[in-house]
Amino acid sequence: MRSIRTLLLFTCIVLFSLSAKAAPVIENPGTPAQGANTLHLEEMWRIGGEDDEDNLLGVIGQVMADDQDNIYLLDFQLVEVMVFDKEGQYIQSLGSQGEGPGEIRRAADVVFMPDGNIGLVQSFPGRIVQIDAAGIPAGEFRPGGDDPSKGGFFALRGAASRNGRMVFSGARITRGEKSRTAVNFVAAYGEEGQRTQLFYDKTSVREFRGQEFNETVEYFPHEGGWTLGPEGRVYINTDRNDYAINVYTPDGTLERTIKRPFQSWKRNDEEMQTAKDNIMPWRRRNRHRMNLVVDSTEKDIIRMRVADDGRLWVLNSRGLREQAEGIHSTWDVFDTDGKFEKTVAIACEGVGLRDRLFFTENGMVVLVKQYADALKSFRGLNNEENEEETEVIEGKPLEVICYRIK
Repeated sequence: MRSIRTLLLFTCIVLFSLSAKAAPVIENPGTPAQGANTLHLEEMWRIGGEDDEDNLLGVIGQVMADDQDNIYLLDFQLVEVMVFDKEGQYIQSLGSQGEGPGEIRRAADVVFMPDGNIGLVQSFPGRIVQIDAAGIPAGEFRPGGDDPSKGGFFALRGAASRNGRMVFSGARITRGEKSRTAVNFVAAYGEEGQRTQLFYDKTSVREFRGQEFNETVEYFPHEGGWTLGPEGRVYINTDRNDYAINVYTPDGTLERTIKRPFQSWKRNDEEMQTAKDNIMPWRRRNRHRMNLVVDSTEKDIIRMRVADDGRLWVLNSRGLREQAEGIHSTWDVFDTDGKFEKTVAIACEGVGLRDRLFFTENGMVVLVKQYADALKSFRGLNNEENEEETEVIEGKPLEVICYRIK
């Protein structure tokens, strides 16, 4: 009898423990509580375009702003950060391409470090080169230390820094005789380069011969699939075909999952071909050896951001398409409890699939026109043998427009 009671007690404890660990799922309706809204922007300045001979723009891949309303433009092609004041006047350029102090080879991102320095993120081998406000090199930061004893190579794909907290996405890659293994991650790191929290990881093994690349199986949310909130929470979309966002507390605990019904965007023939062309563009020469399998739909979530008030903004695949005249894109907005509050249409110049919007933390919005075409051309150039030589990208020149939210 005692053994039966003991077994029942143990079962109850296990069930209670499992239920206590289960994070709540916020199942939202398809219609937001406050309906559709429009956000109007006020232009502050613009640079670039066909008539601007003073500002040479390569491929603007990231934008950020400081508390003086200065705008920092990371140029992937020129491998530098151009700084403009609140009137659109050029101040200086930070960083350059190379191996010396304050230089990197390939730019992946740019962040403000906790001490106020600017961090240039090099994709491979993964490291952050720091530069102070005067443009003077200020040392390096290596997430995870990139300890050679661990083997393989360390790559960085994205970075976020907010209120003294740093989160990175990347991969540690090891090569075997017939395959390579990549452990992709989204993790927080301390000021000494040590990993403090792991939020999400996924291991991918790829054979060198007779290999298949499956877009859905290989998906990891490096580009647009995760973001850092002002209080240190990390938001991650782990499944490309599911409108679901996991919210993690600063210590790495899954706090909740936010969902809403969504019909994935069906790709047409042209979009299917574009998807194939975009798969591992740096491996173009070996593409004939691979079986490329792309999904019949676009990924549900394109990009996310968390505003200073804690609201989560989500750009889904339909929010870039079939927009009304004068609307660049439409975003889903969730309140701090994860409830689907409203949709917000951004009224400004540009076409969602071609021109990209960057939101800064000080209420400014920057539009990079011709972004998609420039990035595609740049990736194509990087397939050539000589990666050090800077070439001119054909097509319309980039134009950057800085707005303030009305």
